Amino acid sequence: MAMTSWRASGLTALVNAAVVLLIATQSYAQTSLSSSFNHFSTGFPLTGTHLSVACAACHVNGRFSNTPKRCIGCHNTMTAPGEPQSHPQTTTLCDSCHQTTTWRDYRFIDHVQALGPCASCHNNKSAIGKSATHPPTQAPCNTCHFNTVTFKGAVIPPSARAPTAAATPSTSTTPQGTSPSSTRTAPTPSSPPVNDKKMSHAGIVNGCMRCHDGVGAPGKRPNHVITAAPCETCHKSTMNFAGARMNHAGITANCSRCHSSGAAPGKSANHLMTNAPCETCHRSTVSFAGARVDHTNMTAPCARCHNGTTAEGKPSRHILTASPCDQCHRTQTWASVVYRHTSPAFVNHGAGVDCVGCHTANAQTVVWKFPAFRGTCAGCHVDKYRPMSHPKFTRPVSVYYTAAELRDCTGACHTYTNNTQRTVLTRPFGVHRALGGGW
Repeated sequence: MAMTSWRASGLTALVNAAVVLLIATQSYAQTSLSSSFNHFSTGFPLTGTHLSVACAACHVNGRFSNTPKRCIGCHNTMTAPGEPQSHPQTTTLCDSCHQTTTWRDYRFIDHVQALGPCASCHNNKSAIGKSATHPPTQAPCNTCHFNTVTFKGAVIPPSARAPTAAATPSTSTTPQGTSPSSTRTAPTPSSPPVNDKKMSHAGIVNGCMRCHDGVGAPGKRPNHVITAAPCETCHKSTMNFAGARMNHAGITANCSRCHSSGAAPGKSANHLMTNAPCETCHRSTVSFAGARVDHTNMTAPCARCHNGTTAEGKPSRHILTASPCDQCHRTQTWASVVYRHTSPAFVNHGAGVDCVGCHTANAQTVVWKFPAFRGTCAGCHVDKYRPMSHPKFTRPVSVYYTAAELRDCTGACHTYTNNTQRTVLTRPFGVHRALGGGW
């Protein structure tokens, strides 16, 4: 009897153990697909890959209460795969981006959950980064870009700006169902800074035209100097376009393209009247001063410029005359005076006689020493005339020419054989020459 009772008890224990083992095995293998239980009633509907996950994988040891509802509660690299080391810094809200079908199926990238700098993802590897035409800068992306939907519409901020959602995290509360050790900081969104025209150009040293194209930022104005040179060639300040120092390196012609359109200083009000190119006279691109006028193509009267105001004119000791400058002066130098008397009454005396030798009153009009003989050699030289040296004829008596008869010293002076003056004894032509010297 006792042996029978013991056997019955042992059989019962074996049956109970088998039932428990069967129940446990069936529970571990059971999934939402093989169960009639409506998991939606728990507030955590099973979708995607979660449909085929064994119930016991989450409900360990048959525990149903206090099962984590947040992704991080299971996907913590211990219970289930979690964030890899290369995962961007984010909050624990996995389902903000990931779907339950697979980790690589993103609902969308929720940038509100992003904690790290933009460039940690936007590096043209994990996500799209700077384009080839992006302005060279080391500034963080969120310095200018405040829209996480598109890169376009970047706002140029001031130097001191408000904190941004991607740059300024703040501590969040511990979500229900997660431990404090697994909770990261959640961002506190803030409004983008107000647009300011004073951009912080720190680190930007070239490539200005990538932004300053008249669309993204102010570009060349209509009367800007015509040039293909980079902005930074002339503009050295990032605070103001004014004060640019023009670099004329390589510019040798066509100055008026800029220096006449208002883009750069042009001719002053008292500038010489000329249509010649600027570079004809102006050789320096540093200063307009020191220009050397090239008179080669000058056709206008000299006095239009050489009036003592626009250009050097007559000095106070200059002879009083209304004759044009170029009648005596040459454009190489004022000192080389070359004047030719066109009237036969004023024959050229050469260098032997200074102008003031005749123009004693420093005037164009000559004050004749002997007005009775004005216009002839005798007008100046009659006091030197010697009649005895100028016989007219010697037979029957000697008769001599008077000063009035020989007032023009360069005329013929004949000596006749007698007073009939029919036969010339001698013909002393041109004895007196203005350039010959002596008498």
